[in-house]
Amino acid sequence: MNVHQVAYLFAIAAGIVSSGAVGSLWALATDESPSLAALEEPDLLTPVRALAYVLSAPTTLLIHAAWYLIDRPLWGLFLLLAGLGWSFVQGVTIMTQIFGVT
Repeated sequence: MNVHQVAYLFAIAAGIVSSGAVGSLWALATDESPSLAALEEPDLLTPVRALAYVLSAPTTLLIHAAWYLIDRPLWGLFLLLAGLGWSFVQGVTIMTQIFGVT
């Protein structure tokens, strides 16, 4: 493995970890798991709820991918690639904007 491959894997791992942390903190703070169903009834917390759901989406996609890989492999593979791609983008954003890694 060269340095670029390790950086890609580190970015994916940073995105997955941050996504899980945001989802867990949201579940602890509001006693509800992050899902899009809660956005149907708008209230005062809807913008914060939407931001929490966007930041916790990679973990949600990866969990759903694990279940769908058994029943519907093509849909599960799509969810797996979407979750890994989203976590990569989120990890790169975290590493460059927060930690200043270039």
